[in-house]
Amino acid sequence: MINNLKFLIPKKGAIILSSILIFFLALIFFLTKGDPVFPPLPTFAKVEKEVSFKNENGKIITKKDLEGKILLVNYLSTTCPLNFPKECPISFGVFKFFIYNQLVDNTGFKDVRVVSVFLDSTDSETFSKKIKEFRAYHQLDSEKWIFVQGNENPFFDVNLSQGNPWNKKDTIYGYEKEAYIMTLMIDKEFNVRGKYMTILAPEVRRITKEISLLIREENEN
Repeated sequence: MINNLKFLIPKKGAIILSSILIFFLALIFFLTKGDPVFPPLPTFAKVEKEVSFKNENGKIITKKDLEGKILLVNYLSTTCPLNFPKECPISFGVFKFFIYNQLVDNTGFKDVRVVSVFLDSTDSETFSKKIKEFRAYHQLDSEKWIFVQGNENPFFDVNLSQGNPWNKKDTIYGYEKEAYIMTLMIDKEFNVRGKYMTILAPEVRRITKEISLLIREENEN
């Protein structure tokens, strides 16, 4: 019995040493194998039509004004964040914290712009006044967040995997169009690369990660 134990002890020690060696070899492999490889984000559709919005200064915004930018396109109301989600179609406070602050503070996001179309139905003069008050109240003075009005939105009038959000009614919150509760991420070639139900806070937080992935993808190409 004692002789058997003498043979078992060194075998057990060898097993432990082998496990430690394998662990360190695996650690060295993962530390030296280089940057992780990320698959490209999907392309859901291409925005073919021209766009035409009017900002609070009366300037017409077209595709030419947005060339070379990564865009986040969505809808807002000057009542935000009050009356959420009945009249405010986005998690406004979360969007401001996670997206707007990144636009202002993160130099890696220098080519990112947000284009928000307002649901407020007013004339141009009233719209201009409301937007200036809205910017001042919420301290949104960066030109990287573009506020516009317009009856048509070609960014959303595209066929995505679950239908066309411009022609599809929102059946959860009661908005006339599903597009109103969404944000689309558009790359520099005007392809739809991300779609988010930004009336939901977790969907807003997902945008920051996917913008970074898109920027990495464009820098590598």
